[in-house]
Amino acid sequence: MLKFCCKLIVLSSLFCSTWLYAQTDADQQDEYNQCVDQTIKEMQLESINNMVVHSCSEQAKKTYEEKIVALIDQIRTQSEEYKQPERYQDILKSQRLWKAYVDQECNNAGSYIGSPMYSYCPMQEYAARVKQLEEYVN
Repeated sequence: MLKFCCKLIVLSSLFCSTWLYAQTDADQQDEYNQCVDQTIKEMQLESINNMVVHSCSEQAKKTYEEKIVALIDQIRTQSEEYKQPERYQDILKSQRLWKAYVDQECNNAGSYIGSPMYSYCPMQEYAARVKQLEEYVN
């Protein structure tokens, strides 16, 4: 029963994502939601589907991945400036562990919740990691 409820919650949030973010301005929406809105409009779809979730999740994940690399480079530079090489090494270690966690956790989510989670879950985790690394830089 719990598994069914979790699936229902996740799937309903995926299929209702355009409605959930309707109150935000287009310039304030994140990469994923902009992609979803644009794809639905361009393909003249009535609502979101698994293909849209996958495509937009992958696109947004790539953007977040690039931001993560840039932030880790900033951390490396700061570590050199502050003469704290261990800080950078610790971040690299946690990044490897984080990546392993994301891979396994999102594989679990895909297995238990459904195929959209194989791409949606990593995108969410990468977005959260960007925010976390931004805190370290600032």
